[in-house]
Amino acid sequence: MTKTNIVQVNEMDTKFNLYLIRHGETYLNRYKKMQGWADSPLTEEGRAVAMETGKRLSEVQFDRIYTSDSGRTVETAELILQQNQSKNNLTINRRKAFRESFFGSFEGEYSEAAFRQIAQDNGCSSPKELFQKHTLEEVMNFIKQSDPFHHAENYLELWERIEKGLNEIISTNSRDNENILLVTHGVIIRNIVSKFSQEFDHAMEIKNSSVSILEYSTDLFKVISFNQ
Repeated sequence: MTKTNIVQVNEMDTKFNLYLIRHGETYLNRYKKMQGWADSPLTEEGRAVAMETGKRLSEVQFDRIYTSDSGRTVETAELILQQNQSKNNLTINRRKAFRESFFGSFEGEYSEAAFRQIAQDNGCSSPKELFQKHTLEEVMNFIKQSDPFHHAENYLELWERIEKGLNEIISTNSRDNENILLVTHGVIIRNIVSKFSQEFDHAMEIKNSSVSILEYSTDLFKVISFNQ
């Protein structure tokens, strides 16, 4: 467990379970293209797998629901909630804080081509070597440096808004042991989990509609399960 830099809630010993779910497969995912702030609809397979995830979590009573402000996460959350036995008429809270990382001029580019360029710019022969030799923070900074316009987000820019979103989730806690659903994106999940787990392989692909569970208690996040 790692102590975070997020706000402290002193009124009570805050505890909750955070279910991190990546959105279902989209068309840009299927075509292996960079999809950050760009958005595309879920494929039929993406919808089906999201519903299967919903069935797996059908007995979990969620108290709050968050997504990014991208259509693919909202659609995935709706599909998951359709399968839930305790819908409770919950409102989906859409937050820019949980939007995918912005890849600048790499948006829409084939992922392999983009990361091959980023690897070459930093003395690596392949994307695989790039992720083997460098930390997640370094790779994110390299993306901004390699973007000709330098509009892509670096690590600090991304984490500052993720942290803002986590602060909101913590500070609005209404009761103990809440179950909170957050449907977001691969890079966001990778950054959150790697922040609080030393065992995490930051090069691992986050599967569409996969579930990672974090337990929060007394200003500490603990990774319970990952990418299931």
